[in-house]
Amino acid sequence: APPTFFSVCVGPFQVASSLVRKFEHFPPAILHALGQAAVGLSISDIENGISDKDLEASIPALGEVRGWNAEQSSAIINKLLSSGYQILDGQSLAKLGSLVAGLNSSTLRSLSPEVILEAIKLPEFVQ
Repeated sequence: APPTFFSVCVGPFQVASSLVRKFEHFPPAILHALGQAAVGLSISDIENGISDKDLEASIPALGEVRGWNAEQSSAIINKLLSSGYQILDGQSLAKLGSLVAGLNSSTLRSLSPEVILEAIKLPEFVQ
């Protein structure tokens, strides 16, 4: 049968969600091992199942995940920023990878043009 929207988009998300439901807590090793399946994390998983320290340690892995919805990326970014993560240079911005979509407009406006220009030049940010 030809692929449908369900089999291509919804199917993998359901698999990711059921895989993620097997865990209560998400230390960096599990978040890293989940890889793309981390897209199945619920807002509750993000807010309650990942400690601030573990979230920051997992940013490189989470930033490589494609397909976060707006709520997920915002929840991750908000938790990260409220735990003290600072975007001081292009490197710390680029490190967010796909999660950069979760930055709200006031946070983006607060970044200096130099930080944004530095990030844009980094290969990991361009992806």
